[in-house]
Amino acid sequence: MATPRPFKPIRALARGMLLFTAMTCASCGMPAPGAMSAPAQSDLPRLRLEREGANSAKLVGLSPLVGFARGKDCSLMHCLEVALEGLGRSIPYDDLMGMSGHAFRLQVRADGWDAGAADPAVGDGCLDTLFSAIGWSYDFRAVLREDLTASDALLQAVRDSIDRRVPVLAANIMPPEDWGLIVGYRPDRTWLCRAYNDGAESVDRVAKGWPTGVILLTGARARPASLQVHVDGVRRGIELFERVRPAGAYVTGRKAFETWMGQLRAPRDASYVHANFWLYVNLIDARAAAVRYLRDQARSFSSKEMHWLMAADWYDQEVRLLIQNLRYVPSAKESGDSVPPYQMRQQQIGVLGQALKLEEKAVDSLKRAI
Repeated sequence: MATPRPFKPIRALARGMLLFTAMTCASCGMPAPGAMSAPAQSDLPRLRLEREGANSAKLVGLSPLVGFARGKDCSLMHCLEVALEGLGRSIPYDDLMGMSGHAFRLQVRADGWDAGAADPAVGDGCLDTLFSAIGWSYDFRAVLREDLTASDALLQAVRDSIDRRVPVLAANIMPPEDWGLIVGYRPDRTWLCRAYNDGAESVDRVAKGWPTGVILLTGARARPASLQVHVDGVRRGIELFERVRPAGAYVTGRKAFETWMGQLRAPRDASYVHANFWLYVNLIDARAAAVRYLRDQARSFSSKEMHWLMAADWYDQEVRLLIQNLRYVPSAKESGDSVPPYQMRQQQIGVLGQALKLEEKAVDSLKRAI
């Protein structure tokens, strides 16, 4: 499948919320009780369609989104987690992150700053690996509102999906451009949604933005063998770390670390601060998920369990390093219009260099694990 067209999520998170994220991630050495439990075989779709007239309908029974700073900062993965739960195929966030390879990915834009580089659908994306692992076919669309033919087709496709009791993943429906879920439609070409923003985590809100990316879940398929999906996810993570050639405008893995450090040495102005901050926070979230995922799955690979656990330990050290040095990575709110001082940027460069060395050791263990 062709790589989806990039779009650029923009976020403004408060430092207090990020400290909560840090505290949550600091406990990543041990999974939360029940967080990785297998879904019951009796799980059944629990969404029902509620009609509100001839041309209005919404899905009822969807679990709330947890929002930012709750250990699920990758909005696409958490929205998919909630959608799958409603469809009767519960797969935890950490499993989605790991099986897709996204828990092991770092991606930055090679020619400038882009907060959207952290999105699983952007650049060298993880969607094909992800949807193969969970046993669903999907249709990614990036449609301009001004393209009337394509936008009409998208409106109809979303309506058809809701009528089948299948929520739709969409970015920017409640700006900024994080992912949310379309859960209903109205006759005036508007949608009802759940999103991380504007209080829409647990309450259906009218969408305020046109989606910059849409993922339609088009059909359930048989899932691959359980052990194989985990091997495939780890293999994808290794591939992303070792890739040297750019994927369009983006680089991943070792090359991404080196590019990121180089960009920090001479930023043009303070406009880079938000992207830098969001990439850093997403790196913490992804690697914290990797720690929990690897430790939970290690028991399934008895002959190589040691290597799964060793990789988790290296990533755990990385997460703790990143959290301890979060103060050197100011948010746009903290920085204002000022470029962070040279000494602060040098401190972050040093931390990223240490993180890269830990990642190299983790990837070496991942290779032994499969």
